[in-house]
Amino acid sequence: MRAIAIIKSEHKNLGAVLYSLEKLIEEIDKGKHPDFTIFHGLLTYLDRFLDRYHHPKENLYLFPKLLERAPDTEALVRELGQQHTEGELLFIEMLKALSAYEFSGAAEFPHFRETVLKYTEFERNHAHKEEKEILPRAKKALQASDWEEIDAAFGENRDPMFGQDWNDEFSELFDSIVNRLPAPLGLGDDWK
Repeated sequence: MRAIAIIKSEHKNLGAVLYSLEKLIEEIDKGKHPDFTIFHGLLTYLDRFLDRYHHPKENLYLFPKLLERAPDTEALVRELGQQHTEGELLFIEMLKALSAYEFSGAAEFPHFRETVLKYTEFERNHAHKEEKEILPRAKKALQASDWEEIDAAFGENRDPMFGQDWNDEFSELFDSIVNRLPAPLGLGDDWK
């Protein structure tokens, strides 16, 4: 059941990124000028990891095995799968709002703020539902052979921002974000 630990760890890492987004929004609300590179870096992480690795592994390995062993979870599994799609749509909305804010100015900030807060709340609630409803059911219903396959799939996930086996692209992304995020979130100076 190594996959459960990996999923929870990835949710924790996601939580750190969501928290950073919310704190950056608070800084802008206080009158600070944003460094758009930070937002682009955090959104790049969300796109490249969450929607390309984490959710697909759940959709392709965990959810089908759970449905096979516990058919009564169908409604819940379907709901969580639909939430993966909904999260991607919310992400695109947030990305568009960031672009409008960056290129059209402060008048677009309220919409950007709204999309960020909607997205962060949605993803946090989604992760919570997985941990509190799906993972306990999977623990009970799945067999050792099921876990071998699921563990192998999730074991291939190398969280590019928080893992140890970063490739150069994500190592540079992580360094850039950490060095630009204002303290105490990162190592950067306070925003102007």
